[in-house]
Amino acid sequence: MRNSRKKVAAQRLVLLASAAAVMAPVSALAQDAPVGPAAENTENGEIVVTGEISRSIENSLEAKRQLNVIGDAIVGEDIGDLPDLSVAETLERVVGVTSDRFKGGASELSIRGLGAFLGASYLNGREISSGSDGRGVNFGQFPSELLNGVVVYKSQQASFIEGGVSGIIELQTLRPLDYGKSRLQVQGLLGYSDYEDRVDDGSPFSQRLTASYIDQFGNVGIAIGGQLRRDTAPEDIYTTSSTFNPCNTLGDSGNCSYRKDADGNPTGPSPLYFASNQYIYRAQASEADRDAVMANIQWQPTSSLDINLDGQYSYRDDIEERQNLVIADGRRRIAPIEISPSGALLAWAGNSRLENQSVWRKRTEEYIGLGGNVAWTGNRLTMALDVGYSQTKRRQDELDMRIRTNQRVNYEIDTRGLTVPSLVLTDVSAVENNTGLEFDLDNHDIYNEGARARRRLENIDDSIFAVRLDGTYELDGFFNSIDAGVRYGNRDRFHDDGIDTEVPLVPGNYASDGAVAARLDTFLVKDLYQGADTPIEGLTFARWDARALYAALTGSLDAGLPTGSTLSADDTDVVEKTYAGYVQANFDGDVFGTPATGNFGLRIVRTDITSIGLSSELATAPGPDPDTIVITQIGTPVANVERNSFTNVLPSANISFELDFDKLLRFAAYRAIARPEQEAMSAGLSFDTEADLGNIGSIVSAAGNPFLEPLKSWNADVSFEWYASPTTSLAIALYAKRLSTGFRTDVSPLTLIVDGTPTEVIIGRTVNSDDKSHLLGFEINAQHKFDFGLGLQASYNFADSNFEFPDPQVVAGTPIADLTEPANLPGYSRHTANATVFYEGSGWNARLAYKIRSDYFKPFRSEQNRFAAAQDFLDFSASVDLTRSVQLRLQALNLLDEPNLFYRPTRDSLAQADYSGRRFFVGLRGKF
Repeated sequence: MRNSRKKVAAQRLVLLASAAAVMAPVSALAQDAPVGPAAENTENGEIVVTGEISRSIENSLEAKRQLNVIGDAIVGEDIGDLPDLSVAETLERVVGVTSDRFKGGASELSIRGLGAFLGASYLNGREISSGSDGRGVNFGQFPSELLNGVVVYKSQQASFIEGGVSGIIELQTLRPLDYGKSRLQVQGLLGYSDYEDRVDDGSPFSQRLTASYIDQFGNVGIAIGGQLRRDTAPEDIYTTSSTFNPCNTLGDSGNCSYRKDADGNPTGPSPLYFASNQYIYRAQASEADRDAVMANIQWQPTSSLDINLDGQYSYRDDIEERQNLVIADGRRRIAPIEISPSGALLAWAGNSRLENQSVWRKRTEEYIGLGGNVAWTGNRLTMALDVGYSQTKRRQDELDMRIRTNQRVNYEIDTRGLTVPSLVLTDVSAVENNTGLEFDLDNHDIYNEGARARRRLENIDDSIFAVRLDGTYELDGFFNSIDAGVRYGNRDRFHDDGIDTEVPLVPGNYASDGAVAARLDTFLVKDLYQGADTPIEGLTFARWDARALYAALTGSLDAGLPTGSTLSADDTDVVEKTYAGYVQANFDGDVFGTPATGNFGLRIVRTDITSIGLSSELATAPGPDPDTIVITQIGTPVANVERNSFTNVLPSANISFELDFDKLLRFAAYRAIARPEQEAMSAGLSFDTEADLGNIGSIVSAAGNPFLEPLKSWNADVSFEWYASPTTSLAIALYAKRLSTGFRTDVSPLTLIVDGTPTEVIIGRTVNSDDKSHLLGFEINAQHKFDFGLGLQASYNFADSNFEFPDPQVVAGTPIADLTEPANLPGYSRHTANATVFYEGSGWNARLAYKIRSDYFKPFRSEQNRFAAAQDFLDFSASVDLTRSVQLRLQALNLLDEPNLFYRPTRDSLAQADYSGRRFFVGLRGKF
């Protein structure tokens, strides 16, 4: 853009030193935070903005203004200026960006109300590996204190790495020579969790220490930062098993089922309803330790050569202790009280054993990212070679013990108007007669049957290697440069699942001396479900020390660890290789008499998929209930290799008109793709081991489909941006996406060897369809800071889509998609909004941020469709300059104590409620 403020702003934009993926580096000169009034002063005819928030807004607006595409940015003037505890929480303040909340903090992110599946995330222009169940990046692993800011690209150009229909999120670390000065910064925060304050023997306080150092030594610069974090993440949880069975019988003598004739017409005496195998009331305590390091070395041996090496490392160690009270026979003798029109079981009576589960789980996640970039600049030609490697390793070890009542009780559950369903035990006489004891959930002795101990292990290895070569040749005239490049990427994901071992018990099991000694007299948390909409607040039941109990039941804490191969049919092993090339023409001149800049180009991508699935024979054994069976995998697994290849041609065009000194009009048209999750391309099978089911077809399902291809879309965007002052702007954008690919459930027979005999079961697989759909939306963003220090920021995004994602599960031979309404796009929210009010005074500031998103589809692997309820979150932050170099910082998260609510397989069938509480932080930051 050609205007008099461009050079002044460019000096502040360290952030726009984006890796070769996007733009050339720009220099930055950060200023010490002044102690004094936050105002806009005039010096030598230029507006100079003071105040930490104001300078961040000015930098962010100028970064947005200088983008070659439609997008947004949040830029701190200095490293550590972002006021949030994680990058995810920072990004939630960008118009159209929302997050999934996990354990009380922001995690995976969505752009324009669309899920992480439709977006892409990069660090310094490189893909980021993931330890989650898909490509979605857990942004909580990147401390905001170690970054300058982030950029969100909402339209695309040919030089961008493919993979984002909704947009691209890029984190960028600081380059020390561009930064241009020395800086030592230290920050310490003390946190308080009101939920952890209710945990038995818990410590409500957490700590995090962050330090960074930047310096230059001639033509070499270094930047290094690290964070130590000791935290907790307790939760009060209500949940169910992952499978809801369709039923139209009353279950008078056993488990309810779905009866139908040969043509598929229902023949049962009851209307359709969905019943879970189990209903679980859970108290949970946790420890969450996270450490992170980021480093960069920049060397400029000559004026034409720039060499950058950067690395990131993070390690997360989460330990959870769970105490579960379980309605173990969730489908037995169901008597519906109220069924919704969609089939949700809203209130019902049943007959079940009560199961007490003690669970201890440890999960570690290690991330390492390494990259090198060499850029050479000649007279007209610039060449950049970039090599990157990213790896995430997640390991999980779970000790799972249960014991239950010998006899069943009658109960009633009611979900109507509640976030945690009521539970009323209407007849417990059978248990009292069996034990001779007065019924008391807290009495360990009423649980005297079905003792079991399991060890469950899960491993995920996700690695990405990529190399790219980019070149720019400068021209004279309207077309000022040509960009071209090639890229090779190799992503290898191995998910070792299904390592589930039932461990033999010592004589006496729960009655042994060690198990009795593991009994605890206090419950895991005080006031369970405090703050939830439920009449059972304060529920307690018998508790054991989970690790001590496991050692007592099995004879050793190491019992159940595998000694040989852990390969099974549950595993995912997918290798994805991509080969891409592009050419892009950039222009700068007058179009129709108006100054304009832009580009048009073409990117071609070939993808090769190799998916290895395993199959094995199955053995059956009688289950604990009549007419039920237990399935186990036996024998040596047999590998099944499936391959798929496809090519995508992705044209793009962007143009920005400078209508006036402070007004821009942008247009973009492009084709984009969103790749399926790797687990969705698994060639393996999955097995439900959570419950004893009476039909083999209910237990076995396809884990994925290697022949899935990306979701493709044609996209058109228009944006009007008015930069009324350095801290005042209005932006309105319209966008349309024509999705040329859909998904449907393909039902097919599969022959398995069961007890030595070929047995046919019906499974469902998600496959591509030729269905066309649209997504239309608009977003509006406005911000203004008054001279007296008050500032406002507000944004709203609306999206309308008619995409259909049918339920992928087939239960007992019945496709759930035939009985339920399809979901929409993964992560799609019709409405998202955020609003911020802030005030900057003399040496202090305060900010109150409110964020909302409407309900959305949140898939998990290939399980039944799951829907997240609408959410709204209120956060607060403030800072006070104690001296020129020392600042006091305050922050409060989730002030409304908003839960995460999930529904499955219909939008009104409650499947899970997570409460994590409010979190408060206070600390000091010093910059020297």
